[in-house]
Amino acid sequence: MSHSESISAVFDAFDGISDEEWLQVLVSSVRIPEIQGVMMPSFPPDDLQREIHGHHGEISIHEAHVFFREIKAYCAYAGRPVRPETRLLDFGCGWGRIARLFMKDIRPSNLYGAETTDRFLMAARRANPALNFLGCDLVPPMLLTSESFDLITSWSVFSHLDEFLAGHWVREFHRLLKPGGILVMTTQSRRFIAFCAEQRLKRASGIRLEHPWHEACADSFTDEARANAEFEAGRFLHAASSKPPQPQSHYGEAIIPRNYIIKAWGGLFRLIEYMDNPVRLPQVLIVMQKIG
Repeated sequence: MSHSESISAVFDAFDGISDEEWLQVLVSSVRIPEIQGVMMPSFPPDDLQREIHGHHGEISIHEAHVFFREIKAYCAYAGRPVRPETRLLDFGCGWGRIARLFMKDIRPSNLYGAETTDRFLMAARRANPALNFLGCDLVPPMLLTSESFDLITSWSVFSHLDEFLAGHWVREFHRLLKPGGILVMTTQSRRFIAFCAEQRLKRASGIRLEHPWHEACADSFTDEARANAEFEAGRFLHAASSKPPQPQSHYGEAIIPRNYIIKAWGGLFRLIEYMDNPVRLPQVLIVMQKIG
């Protein structure tokens, strides 16, 4: 098998199967490296996966698959269905989990991931050398050509960035997307304010919190009434353990209301969906289409 054939082997072998069959292939690949004569992408260490999204292996694949299905459905609804020639950029790709889901639908030469953390970027490249993983800075621009992507995705990144970084990256996505291109990202919901309060109550009761992230949540949005009022007013909500001018102050816990999106980014994107439904997705799903 030539180098080009090995890179496209997953796409060539599985592009005709259903999304549910593909899920089973990916779940099997957690433990079986070769399926139907094709070497599947490997996985980074469990600890690194848990560091990024709190779980690993099959659970992580199932969560990513839910996001993948929503992306495909809304792209089709917007008249921009996912095809082999679709150029996709997954922003904040971590170890490449979301981009991996699209390997049966999109040719590998058109699949890109962008990551700011070097350790995660190296893990993505090692696990899946068939795809294109790029490093980027905390603040744009990226060294990519304008209007070069059809679809940009971002799972659980805009649930952490502050208003300054979120605004810069949304404007950068507008630059990178082709006219009519689709942006799909997630943020925390209003329910997250109550979740943070629950973590504080547990901690105050002497209950050990399960994950370091839960400790960060317990320290977030400590004035529950004020946070709810700001959400009602359509303001961008962000809580961080560090204060400006520390770089860490730009990263914490974020909640972006629907009205904020319309007011701040409505000149760049048409809002297709703002879905807050925990039965379908644990975070709010935001789907936008580039204007122009």
